[in-house]
Amino acid sequence: MKFLRFAALLTALTLALSACGFSSKRALIDPSKVTPAESYDFEKLVFSGIEESEFEAYLEAEDGTHGSGVSVKTDDSGSSGGAYVDISDNSGFKLTVDIPTGQFYKITVCHRAGDHKENDLLFNGQKVMTIYSESGGWQENEADGIFLESGVNVITLGSGWSWFSIDYIEIEDGSSISNDVYSGMSETLSNEYANLKTQNIYQYLRAIYGKRTLAGQCTDYGNNTETDALYKGLGKYPAIRTFDFIFDSPSYPYPNDRPAKDYDLAIKWSKDGGLVVYDWHWHAPCGSPDFYAENTTFRLSNAVTDKDLAHMDLEDIKKLYDGGEISEEAYKLVSDIDVISGYLQKFEDNNVTVLWRPLHEASGGWFWWGASGSEPYKWLWRLMYERMTDYHELDNLIWVWNAQDEEWYPGDDYCDIAAIDIYGEAHNYGVSPATLADMSEWSDGEKMVTMSECATMPDPDLIVRDNAYWLWFAVWNWDYIVKDGTPELSDAYTDFDMMKKVYDSEVIITRDELPKF
Repeated sequence: MKFLRFAALLTALTLALSACGFSSKRALIDPSKVTPAESYDFEKLVFSGIEESEFEAYLEAEDGTHGSGVSVKTDDSGSSGGAYVDISDNSGFKLTVDIPTGQFYKITVCHRAGDHKENDLLFNGQKVMTIYSESGGWQENEADGIFLESGVNVITLGSGWSWFSIDYIEIEDGSSISNDVYSGMSETLSNEYANLKTQNIYQYLRAIYGKRTLAGQCTDYGNNTETDALYKGLGKYPAIRTFDFIFDSPSYPYPNDRPAKDYDLAIKWSKDGGLVVYDWHWHAPCGSPDFYAENTTFRLSNAVTDKDLAHMDLEDIKKLYDGGEISEEAYKLVSDIDVISGYLQKFEDNNVTVLWRPLHEASGGWFWWGASGSEPYKWLWRLMYERMTDYHELDNLIWVWNAQDEEWYPGDDYCDIAAIDIYGEAHNYGVSPATLADMSEWSDGEKMVTMSECATMPDPDLIVRDNAYWLWFAVWNWDYIVKDGTPELSDAYTDFDMMKKVYDSEVIITRDELPKF
């Protein structure tokens, strides 16, 4: 289907452009020139020595020793045992369970809430899963592949939104992530016209997936503070650096900051051998210029149209707007996309491949691109993808989808990598294996899965033990990694010994270990 879509589009574009005296720049890359994933030899590191045993524990939430902010309720709502707990303050929740054998377990939580809530479940202070609640009756979240140590385990709640209810927690013997999670991913990029360097990078990512994890770092805008601190403190750079077009939306209110502040830095990072990720904190194209939904009157739902805006000249789109056939929101969306496409084209002109991560964290609803729900979001994602890929012919992009919810997935033809952001407690170095396994199912294993933002570096020993080989991790910037904006490492979230362990680990790939693409 993907080939037919591109082939039909290419034919139509070729005929139209030929009539105007133009021709497309595109040509398919000779497959024999692409370095195949099979040419890389990475031995998978595995964990052994687990003694498995049968186990099952059924814990009623009301039986815990709870503090303030947790109250026991009884009603006829169908709760197990006729009782449950309401939680307004996560710090007051506490249960204990005696685990007989250190092994992998499956954990099921029965819960409910009046609207969308996210709350972390901890065992002995370490996050094991996020409880996602939606409005309605009792619902279950389960996580398999959770390694629990033998002995008394204390179950608490970590960071989250509170204001939800728990009925029971069930624990039973489980199994680690299957290696099947790392097989079956798409062999090629969604854009079959991707340039040679971009295809080579994608094949390398396929080669390491399930065997290694790339070190990544999000950075402040217009400077090298975080990466300088990492090199100064650890003697190595991360393999991946995340930049942002945050100042480059046409509506951004301070024009002196508008030229792409990270532009030269990203080009240099690529030339020095690093991989480039780009986000876009997109200031609303019209209305109040902000990316947070609560700070702007812009609503994506007002832009949705069945007009094929992705493949039209902007002048013709303006005519539709002037004629009342589309909204100002729709016209300005495309206009902004065209501006950012110009920046991305300059990257292509400089031989920079971009792991492109727009419209991030949409399902949370705090950004305007997610505040109108999943269907307008998917419409915008596909509009952007087709505008950049088909109309602007950007062949240097690897599309990283980061809406963070299966219902928001735009389809296999419209992205290359699935990403999620995980913010656990400080000094929690867990690797969230259940989340990785769950996310792989959202695309039926078609897409590699990455941790595009995180609070702490993951412990490489746990990556191996839990078989949780995220494609990369990227620690957030500022106080998550440096002291007061200086190029000095901070141990506020990841202690110095763990940083060194991560960057020196055979499991983790740093910039000096990347091949030349």
